[in-house]
Amino acid sequence: MSSLGRGFFLKKWVLFSVVSVFIFLLSACSDSGEKASTEKSKGLEASIESASYIISESDDGVSENENLATMAVHLKVKNLSDSPMRLSGYDGIKLYDGEQQININTELYNRDIGLDIGTGGSIGAGKSKTVLAIFEVTKDKEYEIGLNPLFDDFEEESEELVLKLDTKKYAASYETLQDPEKALKAYVDQIYYNKENPDYEQLVSADKPVLQESAQEAFEKEINKVFDKKLDDTDIEKLYATYRDILAEKAEVNATTIAHANDKAIVEVEVSTPSLQTLYEDVYEYKSEFRENTGSYDSQEIDKYVLSKLPKILNALEVNELSDPVEVSLTKKDGKWTIKAVDKYGASLDTVFVKGSIY
Repeated sequence: MSSLGRGFFLKKWVLFSVVSVFIFLLSACSDSGEKASTEKSKGLEASIESASYIISESDDGVSENENLATMAVHLKVKNLSDSPMRLSGYDGIKLYDGEQQININTELYNRDIGLDIGTGGSIGAGKSKTVLAIFEVTKDKEYEIGLNPLFDDFEEESEELVLKLDTKKYAASYETLQDPEKALKAYVDQIYYNKENPDYEQLVSADKPVLQESAQEAFEKEINKVFDKKLDDTDIEKLYATYRDILAEKAEVNATTIAHANDKAIVEVEVSTPSLQTLYEDVYEYKSEFRENTGSYDSQEIDKYVLSKLPKILNALEVNELSDPVEVSLTKKDGKWTIKAVDKYGASLDTVFVKGSIY
């Protein structure tokens, strides 16, 4: 064979090899995601569409047994019969651990985080629907889900359809269950205390400059109540920087995720913090002291004296625990959490973390 022929053959062989590898890679990629197993019974077809560990407010996000957890399973169900049917977590879905049937806790459904059992899982003839089921399971264990539809046509025969549930496949979702409380704590550290928290960049989506400005305005509003004339911006900025440092040092924030599913969460926060609610009373004592020592009632002189003492007054504020926990809603988008600026009852977070009060 001539050198020209060998070169042509070599090029064809290289091209064939490259194409073969490319096809193999495409095939590998397409099969890398495990497909849900679809099962059929008389009148019914179903598979597990998705599943993840969750926290429902009804279970307080905790368990005495660290291996127990709550799981939300979305079932893709198709009615193969000529009759409408009903299938729901209340009456038509069961969980089996070997030969033992596990009772389903229907109180775990929670509309606030999208865990709504809806209209009871009614599925029209020949139609498909995603049905939600919530189970309390032991982590890293295999179960079976039994589906027992109730047909509107009572003469329609049905038999139980069984799906396998391997909880180990969804372990990754368990590892992120506490992310909302981490996100909220990082949000408070950065927005209200100007304290670095590595979870902020990773978990939080927020307009930091706007929110920090809002926090300073809340502080300014409380401070100006104790002066006859409004303080200038420079004084406010210096005082707020001092106060923010005091909060960072003295305030304690304990956050607990009490509900988390469907990229929504509710975090309960217990707060112990210096409170500006007693500021007027503390300032009044210094005003009285100035009048007694100088005999002067000049408002400008009094304000000047109080302003000089204000860092000391702020540092001496008593740390109080808020009487009620604060419940904050969070929503996840593109991997980060957005924190709602008010609590469950509409109290501004600025009021909670700047003023040190729910009201």
